[in-house]
Amino acid sequence: MLSSLYIGFSVLFSVLVIFNLVGNTLVILVVLRNRSMKTPTNYLLVNLASADIVVAFFIGIQFIVTPTFTHPQGTLGAVLCKIVTGGTPGWVGAVASVFSLVAISIERYWAVLHPHSQKIKLTKTKIVVLALLSWIASLTWAIPGFLATTYIKEFKGCAHSFSKPTYAKLYTVGWSVVAGVIPISIMTALYSKVVYRLWFVNNATTESTQRALLRYRKRVTKMVIFVTVVYVLCWVPELLIYFLGFTGTITLQPFHHAIASALIVFNSSINPTVYSLQSSKFRKHLGELICCTKRNVVTPFKNSGFTVDGKSDTMEMERDVPSTAE
Repeated sequence: MLSSLYIGFSVLFSVLVIFNLVGNTLVILVVLRNRSMKTPTNYLLVNLASADIVVAFFIGIQFIVTPTFTHPQGTLGAVLCKIVTGGTPGWVGAVASVFSLVAISIERYWAVLHPHSQKIKLTKTKIVVLALLSWIASLTWAIPGFLATTYIKEFKGCAHSFSKPTYAKLYTVGWSVVAGVIPISIMTALYSKVVYRLWFVNNATTESTQRALLRYRKRVTKMVIFVTVVYVLCWVPELLIYFLGFTGTITLQPFHHAIASALIVFNSSINPTVYSLQSSKFRKHLGELICCTKRNVVTPFKNSGFTVDGKSDTMEMERDVPSTAE
């Protein structure tokens, strides 16, 4: 019989996974079904949403489906652990999600500090390359974990089994660096410069369109920084738990893994809510999508919220920004 703890976590993950799949699928559809949303940076958000869906599906399986059946042992059990029940694909998506956030921070930096540069402008080709690199890097990083994941009879479940304790510690430290220290450092450095430019540099201008664009960029920056802060709040405890566990400071228990995984799935589920709260344009298209009232109206690219040269900035173009702002 399943314990109340397992049942509780199964219910929690079921809610998170449903919320995640619905929310992130809507994000993808909103961007792909509306020409005005098909812009370079919004494609980065589509990549982020795709990664978040992978996170929810494969990590959620560990707590929704796996506890309800007897896991095969032997070779079949080991294979299932590597490709499904061990959650390895989910952690690939998690790292791809982190790398997507880094890519978005780089885009914000370019758009705000170098809006007129032709050399570093984001084109659709560059976005595709960034997206592919995020997945290639994630898959590469997942190889050690994939090889080490197997069925442990004593645990009656999947776990990492390294041939030497040193390898386990190196892998854990590597996770802390790849998914924590490096991304947080990059995003902190870039967003610090963006915030300084937008809020602390004298941006006095007499043109109403430029003032509107400045307000617009501030709103965009607030949104992506909020998404980044949520990532930090969810990932740091997860990385800390495993770091303390593999260094022997604490003894890892099943509920440690459940809590850490819940934080990651929550992080992958919250972004659509942030977009809805921050972007009136996203809310508009989302309402049209849900209510099936979408019209085939082609919106001029200048009102799309993003342009290839980075002069205009995100899912939302505020209603008070004149068309000449760009």
